[in-house]
Amino acid sequence: MSQIGYMFLALGVQAWDAAIFHLMTHAFFKALLFLASGSVILACHHEQNIFKMGGLRKSIPLVYLCFLVGGAALSALPLVTAGFFSKDEISRVRWRMVNINLMVAGLVGAFMTSLYTFRMIFIVFHGKEQIHAHAVKGVTHSLPLIVLLILSTFVGALIVPPLQGVLPQTTELAHGSMLTLEITSGVVAVVGILLAAWLWLGKRTLVTSIANSAPGRLLSTWWYNAWGFDWLYDKVVRKPFLGIAWLLKRDPLNSMMNIPAVLSRLQVKVCC
Repeated sequence: MSQIGYMFLALGVQAWDAAIFHLMTHAFFKALLFLASGSVILACHHEQNIFKMGGLRKSIPLVYLCFLVGGAALSALPLVTAGFFSKDEISRVRWRMVNINLMVAGLVGAFMTSLYTFRMIFIVFHGKEQIHAHAVKGVTHSLPLIVLLILSTFVGALIVPPLQGVLPQTTELAHGSMLTLEITSGVVAVVGILLAAWLWLGKRTLVTSIANSAPGRLLSTWWYNAWGFDWLYDKVVRKPFLGIAWLLKRDPLNSMMNIPAVLSRLQVKVCC
């Protein structure tokens, strides 16, 4: 959903070409991650709990490489991934709009994306092996992964320029501003990856202790319940809607139309 958020952010600032650009590159690396995830599930006998996995990089090295490249593209690792070039186009427009809120939101999203993506990669493919995986082999399995892997690198960003004449393009920034923006975005992505490596490769005991603490359990419950949005939606939208539907099912307007007839019958009885 974070990548869809970037696309709508681009649309919100009228960067139509940047939105289409990111839609195209996103199709490459997200399809790669989905296919690679399916390969992991098959190799692990349909197990889908990442905390029951570990050390899979030795059993399924091609899939591990796909996750590294796809995760790097999703995190917009500088210069070598397609995701970097498409996110960079969106960042340029945010900079041109001089909206600090959009800039901060985009950078925070980039940091969180690299953090949670490589957290998953380190949990699944590193550490102690907990399940014996059987690599799925064959051209029909490997070829699509390899094609998407290549397109998730900077090669994928080269395909999009023919689309640039389809929609209006945004104003170019000065070289100095572009360079500053690219460096900032790249640093944020790298910091997220390094923090994930530090926490889930070197300090897993620290992560466990934080998760088991009272604040950690509270945050875990809050996040697990979608930040309370499900509860809020249930109270504000779902239940009022069901109440209105219950009333309409009984057609109160039709009942009100019968009031004159009832009054007339009462009047007749009184007069008689």
